[in-house]
Amino acid sequence: MTSIGLVVGCGDDGTQTSQTGVASQTTMSTQPTTLDTLGTSEGSESATGTPPTTTEGTMGMTSDSSGVPTSTTDSTSTGMVTATMSTTETATDTLTTEPPETTTSTSTDTASSTTDETTSSTSTTDTTTTTTTDPGTTTEDIPCNEMQVVLTPVVPNVMLVLDKSGSMLSLWDHDANPNTPTVSRWFSLYAVVDQVLTAFNGNFNFGMNLFPNKQAVDTYVVGACPVNANVEVPVAPFNKNPILNALPAQNNNTIKGGTPAQAGVLAALNHLKSLDPMIPRAIMLITDGAANCTTGKAPPPLFEDYDQSLHTLVGDAFTQDGIPTYVIGIAIANAVSPVQMDGSPDGINPYQKLNELATSGGTAKPGPEKFYSADNQVELQAALNAIVSDAQSCVIALNDQPGFPQFTKVKIGNVEVPKINNCANENGWKYVEPAPPYTAIELCGTACNSLKQTGEAGVEYYCKPG
Repeated sequence: MTSIGLVVGCGDDGTQTSQTGVASQTTMSTQPTTLDTLGTSEGSESATGTPPTTTEGTMGMTSDSSGVPTSTTDSTSTGMVTATMSTTETATDTLTTEPPETTTSTSTDTASSTTDETTSSTSTTDTTTTTTTDPGTTTEDIPCNEMQVVLTPVVPNVMLVLDKSGSMLSLWDHDANPNTPTVSRWFSLYAVVDQVLTAFNGNFNFGMNLFPNKQAVDTYVVGACPVNANVEVPVAPFNKNPILNALPAQNNNTIKGGTPAQAGVLAALNHLKSLDPMIPRAIMLITDGAANCTTGKAPPPLFEDYDQSLHTLVGDAFTQDGIPTYVIGIAIANAVSPVQMDGSPDGINPYQKLNELATSGGTAKPGPEKFYSADNQVELQAALNAIVSDAQSCVIALNDQPGFPQFTKVKIGNVEVPKINNCANENGWKYVEPAPPYTAIELCGTACNSLKQTGEAGVEYYCKPG
């Protein structure tokens, strides 16, 4: 709110001051908080053309508009939890144009000293000063926090959507060595998921869904396509063991069913959409074939037609909800499939379909191969590790909202990151929200890559350009 005769400014050291045609009151307040580094801001200076009031030491003399000397007290407290932050807050009031009677009161928690006109106290927790006039109104405190903190990215929510179709029992090379025995694709997938969950258990909140579910049959009927409406394992922190326990055993030889990828992804998306949209969300889809089991169809089209609705689902999730889908293909042939009743979609190129799917999901790699293709377990491991690295969050939650967001600085190491407007094609940082209050920032482009390497960024709050 703006009042006639009131000017609010920021001093050279960052402290806000107020000066009016009638009277002004300046106070200091320091609050402890748990931060990683220490910042300070002290003192005040008039921002108007009239002679400024001065404060020296802990007690000084000022004069009101009538020229009568009055005393002002700077009350400062310091607390220590893990680290200490110094905060300056200035309370400014709206004054009337008629000469009012002015009363200054200070709320306290500890011992106080009293004069004829002013009561002040110092608390190790908080000191708040409010100036009221009669007649007149009282304004809210205007915060001016200067601090330097080191923050880490938020932990993303990721759903693993895994192909459990009968073809996952096909044998392949697990170590890129033709002289060693082959293993099933499911054997390799289980091993790779185990490794990723072990390595990144603290970096992601993982969940898992299977398609089809464990009740699927291996016959040419609708019973080959069931998928749970609710995901097998909801997203949660440190979810390695629950996910591994929910998977069929690594040496399982009874995996059955078609490839209802659309239903598997749909359940995963519905779950992710129920979570906080401010936390980054993603799907990692791993499959060894082309999607079939289209909802509403009966055999043979149920199995012989490709389910194109998967692309629409994945595309809408990315463009409308900001949820990307990473695609890994296991032993995907780059050739048009034959037209025959074999339980797989006819007359399509599964390699090209997965290329299109990765593009729709917003995760296309540069070059002719858009998805992550694996022809053995070593490549499958490398693909999933690359995806997990890419999917790490570049969003940083702010524990404290900046009082003057235009002066915030972000640094990685000792290098300042520029502030930008568009994360799609610029390198730097921006606030996640389009307008205050700001609760998070996002690093983009090369700055995001640097954050993933360092795992942290410095955020500096200023009341004026630092």
